[in-house]
Amino acid sequence: MPKPKRKNTSRLTYALASLPLTFSCAMAAEPPKAPPPSTAELIEQIAAMKKTIERQQQQIDALVSHVEASQTQAAPAPSNSTTTTLTSGDATAAPTSGSVPVAHRSASASGDEFGKVKWSGYGVINYASQDFYANTQTSTPERRATSDLERIVLAPTFSLGKGYKFVTEIEFEHGGTGSTIEYEPEEAGEFEAEIEKGGEIVLEQAHLVIEQAPWLNWRVGEVLVPFGMINMYHQPSQYFTIERPTSETNFYPTVWHETGVGLFGSYGQLRYEAQVITGLDSSGFSGYGFVSHGMQNKLEYRNADALALVVQADYSFLPGALVGGSVYFGDTAANRARNDMTETANLFMANIYGRYERGPVIVRGQFTHAQLENSDLVTKANLRSFNATELGISKTPVGSEAYSFMVEAGYDVFSLFDVKQWGRLDTFARYEEYNTHAATEGTITAIPRYERTAATFGLNYKPRPGVVLKAEYSNRSHSGTTANKQDYYGLGVGVEF
Repeated sequence: MPKPKRKNTSRLTYALASLPLTFSCAMAAEPPKAPPPSTAELIEQIAAMKKTIERQQQQIDALVSHVEASQTQAAPAPSNSTTTTLTSGDATAAPTSGSVPVAHRSASASGDEFGKVKWSGYGVINYASQDFYANTQTSTPERRATSDLERIVLAPTFSLGKGYKFVTEIEFEHGGTGSTIEYEPEEAGEFEAEIEKGGEIVLEQAHLVIEQAPWLNWRVGEVLVPFGMINMYHQPSQYFTIERPTSETNFYPTVWHETGVGLFGSYGQLRYEAQVITGLDSSGFSGYGFVSHGMQNKLEYRNADALALVVQADYSFLPGALVGGSVYFGDTAANRARNDMTETANLFMANIYGRYERGPVIVRGQFTHAQLENSDLVTKANLRSFNATELGISKTPVGSEAYSFMVEAGYDVFSLFDVKQWGRLDTFARYEEYNTHAATEGTITAIPRYERTAATFGLNYKPRPGVVLKAEYSNRSHSGTTANKQDYYGLGVGVEF
């Protein structure tokens, strides 16, 4: 029997014997490990890393604010649309349009899928306690309290594909439909019947959006008019008070919507919009409200004998900062419900505004000036009109010039403490001044009580996105000799979705 071969066994034995030597050489070649850092060194390294992370977070926050401030009209934001962003400088804000005006939003559903529908909307409920004067001759007020389901708004947007969208916005006002009775202290304390087209259900938007390029897009149909801040920022989280600013609601229509065609777009940090729309009806003008009731809503249709032009533009020069302005021009006589004026009544309005919303700070301001041609003839035509109640025609003298000024500031108190989980608590102050009889024409004498001021202080609490709770006190006055002071207290709830 042959002997087994031992050659391979010898090699294996040699290899195994050499392993300890090889391992010891490798260990000798490996450099010695550094001693572990001490506790003090670890604390110092952690502190340095924390500072680095904070700097990076600040850079990210600044970048986010800048992006929000420079969103183009092709990148929509909420009220005209179904896409939502946060207000710049408000990490816990309800979905709002931030630095992008409502009228700028392209109102598109996300994506470009044909047949896709996306919903958004908001609601407002208010309670107020205020001095109440039976009429303008009363010197001693009563204290009255009211509650109001001010509005519920539903805004579905329908995507038609390839840049085409159909935008709608349906508003249910004051919790009901049909005719209402409105108290008019300026009309010697009369209770006036109000019958609005569609009752208290208003179709504020119904237009086709055609998106072609960031700098060139179209709207056709019932559109929001981009004049004045409240028409562009009208969701409850976008203004401090429980009701919209009186310096705007007593000056021009809010929320203003007309039938027309518009061109909008952006170039860098510049945004613009231009519209040709149905003009206002001067039979709705008044001494105390100027042209605020001039929007045609009493008939089943809108007269379009006179069209109007409105142009708006704004520029974001810093993250969270924006300045802009708008201009309106159109004849208001040709569209009167009754063809009772042969003269023109051209209306020219212009305003400038600015907004700064970043971190805990919010500052906003606006100035508006208007001139109305032949305001004395408008007054005479209104005085000789019959069916005035049904048509909403006021008998008060209309001014030829008007102006308004508003400035407000707020600060997030929670930013002073480490309580971000509580949301945001803004304390704010606002001052308003407006005069709808800044000048008059013909035999009309300026009425002092149409020169008004309001100083308002309050709180806005936003516990989470989509919810704002409001409280305010406002001292309101006018330059008349009677019924010239009013204390106003209010509570409100706003919801956005």
